[in-house]
Amino acid sequence: MVRRQTIQMEVEKRAVLRLALIVATALLAITLFLSGILYRRSSVAESVKRLAESKAATAEAKYQQTSRELAEKTAILDRQSSIQQNQSVIINKTIPRLISKTAGDTELTELAHAVYLQPGHSTPLPSVPPDNAMRKFRFRVGSRLNTYQLIAGEIDGRWMLYSYLVRSQLGK
Repeated sequence: MVRRQTIQMEVEKRAVLRLALIVATALLAITLFLSGILYRRSSVAESVKRLAESKAATAEAKYQQTSRELAEKTAILDRQSSIQQNQSVIINKTIPRLISKTAGDTELTELAHAVYLQPGHSTPLPSVPPDNAMRKFRFRVGSRLNTYQLIAGEIDGRWMLYSYLVRSQLGK
């Protein structure tokens, strides 16, 4: 009987050990499966992070380029605005003197250049201009010598002053 009890205790120990081994194996398999899932998720998260960083770097580069282009365009617009303002001052100052026949050749030359730079190369006149002002004028722009022809015309009952670039040559 003692022997039987001893054998039965050994069988029970083996059964408990077998059960513990099965549970340990199952836990190991579950742990490996979960580790694989976590590794995959972290790998995907890392690739998403790298993709986001590369997109951010690309966006930053585009932003820098756009900012540079905007600054260049703003500078061009500012320069054009100041040129336009100077032209308007010359035109508004010289046209009354042109109509009253008191404008000198230098003023008329500047007027011809300023009118040529206007949209449509024209500007309105308050009345009929004198005939002696409708001639050719030479104006130096940098190293170029431009020759402008002033022409007045009436369109739809309104007098307009046109300036045409007749000749542009490299100065000496």
